[in-house]
Amino acid sequence: MPKISVITPVYKVEKYLQKCVDSILNQTFSDFELFIVDDGSPDSCGEIADAYEKKDSRVHAIHKENGGAPSARNAGIEQATGEYFYFPDSDDWLEPTYLQELYDLAVKTDAELVISGYTMEYFENGSKQSYKVSVPEKVFGDQDAVRHNLHNYFNNMMMAVPWNKLYKASYIKENHLHFPNLKWDDLHFNMEVIMDIHSVAISSSAGYHFFRSRQGSETTTVFDGMLYQKRKEQFKHILKVYRHWDVRDPEIVASIYGYFAARLVQCVQEISISDSENKKELVRGILDDPLSRKALKKGRIDSKLLSFAELPMKHGSVSGSIAMGSAIGFVKVHMSPLFYKLKSRSVNKAEVEE
Repeated sequence: MPKISVITPVYKVEKYLQKCVDSILNQTFSDFELFIVDDGSPDSCGEIADAYEKKDSRVHAIHKENGGAPSARNAGIEQATGEYFYFPDSDDWLEPTYLQELYDLAVKTDAELVISGYTMEYFENGSKQSYKVSVPEKVFGDQDAVRHNLHNYFNNMMMAVPWNKLYKASYIKENHLHFPNLKWDDLHFNMEVIMDIHSVAISSSAGYHFFRSRQGSETTTVFDGMLYQKRKEQFKHILKVYRHWDVRDPEIVASIYGYFAARLVQCVQEISISDSENKKELVRGILDDPLSRKALKKGRIDSKLLSFAELPMKHGSVSGSIAMGSAIGFVKVHMSPLFYKLKSRSVNKAEVEE
């Protein structure tokens, strides 16, 4: 039985897949199996996966009809035999010691979940930018510690994604956890994972490189008229978890509502720079939603820049919100180095109770 089952969904990433797979196969930690799940990709991804399977006995190619990343990851889970599961994206890459660092921390702490930092990679308008999200190593060894500290890892995206996490396989299987067939399934899956979890370890590693902006990626900026509704569903899932935990600490409540308030700023910004003809109606719909009003009133955003950006939203000003969103969008498009430098500062703010 291998120590780690690495499962990566593959779809239209032929230009990036080799770099990803090579970075996995060249890890200093070698006791793993790798499932490359070809999710009906129309390019040469399937052939690339087959070639790696022939070259390395640790590699297993799975071919299936297109069903999205959630179904691809679930297909890998069904065949995985490792003690831990790891889910990298197939257009990203790992530093050589990354798996070793996560595995060592998992064994040392006997944590059911290990969460690490990461390095964000951007390439926009001919300019490459990168920044690290890294926080101090922490161990939350019981449910009370988990439930009163994980809110610190929402705003820096560490909670939302699967590729910076090592999951104890027995915990996933015993709780019958699978990735749901939803847009942004990652956060929903992780919320179900932490719902009744007993132990979580935080790694200071930033050895995973997330290629945030590439043409054809699901993260490439394209206006989505349902963005707010999807963000709202995500946040309602977070609230469900915190109600289940019965966590009522005012500081924690303010933090998680602040997380949603920051997502509202993003929604308004994307509406503001879109080609939509009904920007005012879309923004008014967000500002009039009771859950939005509650988040803007009760939430605490630690980033000074985001706190400033939400001011017109707090006052219910549609025109002011659109103007602010347009200003943010202008900086992002025309001054991307400055934008990502400021963003880097805003996400590296996880402060954890001792």
